[in-house]
Amino acid sequence: MNITKEITPDRLAIVTVEVDDDQMQSAMKRAAQNISRIRPMPGFRPGKAPYEMVERTFGKDVLVEEAVEDLSRSLYRQVLKENDLNPIDSGNLEVVQKEPLILKYTIPVVPEVRLGDYKSIRMQPEEIEVTEQEVNDVLNRFQLTQATMTPVERPVQAGDVITVDVSGGVEGEEPVDENGLRVTVGERAQAYLPFDENLVGMNSGDVREFDYTYAEDYGDENYRGKTAHYQVTLQDIKEQQLPELTDEFAQAVSQFTTLEEFKGNIYDIVHRTKERDRDVKFANDVLQAVVDQSEIAYAPQMLDHELEHDLEHFKENIQEMGLSWDNYVRLSGKTEEEIKSGLKPNAEKRLKQLLVLGELIKAENVVVTNEQVKADIERRVQESVEHGANANVVRRAYNTADARENIAFNLRVNQVMNRIVAMAKGEPVSGLILTPEMVRGENPIPTGLITDPRQVRQELAKGIELSK
Repeated sequence: MNITKEITPDRLAIVTVEVDDDQMQSAMKRAAQNISRIRPMPGFRPGKAPYEMVERTFGKDVLVEEAVEDLSRSLYRQVLKENDLNPIDSGNLEVVQKEPLILKYTIPVVPEVRLGDYKSIRMQPEEIEVTEQEVNDVLNRFQLTQATMTPVERPVQAGDVITVDVSGGVEGEEPVDENGLRVTVGERAQAYLPFDENLVGMNSGDVREFDYTYAEDYGDENYRGKTAHYQVTLQDIKEQQLPELTDEFAQAVSQFTTLEEFKGNIYDIVHRTKERDRDVKFANDVLQAVVDQSEIAYAPQMLDHELEHDLEHFKENIQEMGLSWDNYVRLSGKTEEEIKSGLKPNAEKRLKQLLVLGELIKAENVVVTNEQVKADIERRVQESVEHGANANVVRRAYNTADARENIAFNLRVNQVMNRIVAMAKGEPVSGLILTPEMVRGENPIPTGLITDPRQVRQELAKGIELSK
């Protein structure tokens, strides 16, 4: 038997097997026995009829087909073992020729990732700035919660709250028919209705018709670049009376006694929010930089699985919105395959990142202990209890083998992400002080060394261990 193997760039093992005549003849005899066992020949016990009689009765082609099926299964296992192949999915079989028998297996095998010099990547997160306007915008939202509505007899202005009846839409799309719709002019509360430039200046009782052409980058692809015709009837106009920004206002909407304290708290919250978003984006940018310099090869089946998962998740989201999948496909004007194709870029990006993360975990020798997994489970249990769940039920759910492995993987990912982020910033990445709060996930793991001996001793005095 002659076996040749080739691994393609997209991680498909092409294995060609040329079967010896003796091996084929043995398989043919086994095939004859199997056939005569299932369909006994007159005068012979099941499986005991002579080979020549079985061949004459059923034909050589039937025996060949049976023999090929038998050989293909046994040879597949042999091919995997002798060539040290680790398939990620079932392979395909092609019978190249039958005399002599040549089989070709196409087997998707484990991906291959070659990391670049990721330790040389240098990046810095952007500085966080909170403007006075951002603080004022938050204050304005608090003002709106305390606003009073006063009916007015004048034309519509920006900021007014109006009640309208709207009908019309884009030809060929589902029409708009809304009655008693309340809209704050200037906020574009209804994204498909161009209130801003078309309703200012109307008076109560007015009816206005207008055409509106949607931008080419409009959120709903079905409306992009299309012209809609709308009819709007204005029922009433109310002016928002906002409370003054005083210490009394701050006391009414918060626990602070002065407006300046309240504004300072808003500043801190906005800063922390922007800092968190910045850190998440920076970590993703660092990971993508590692991906961009890596050589990644994977079988097409891996991306197919990711796409199928994304499509199922997308369908679930559509159904949660109260729309059937068939209706969504019809309204979108696309086929399911076209929708699936639109999901491909994100699925491909995520797959590459996951493969690189797995290789980084190996390269950095990241290890997660059982104690860390237990601590993370307890953190999750406590969070669930705070939302009304039963602790024992949640704990049992997380203590399955699959759940524990997922948690361990997430912990390894968190550790390796902290390391590559620290590397990108040019910070040291070993000798971290690991606190119980970090293990529980209450505080983020720092990215740099704690090198001050006094601080190390202080932390150790609290019962904290140095990570290895």
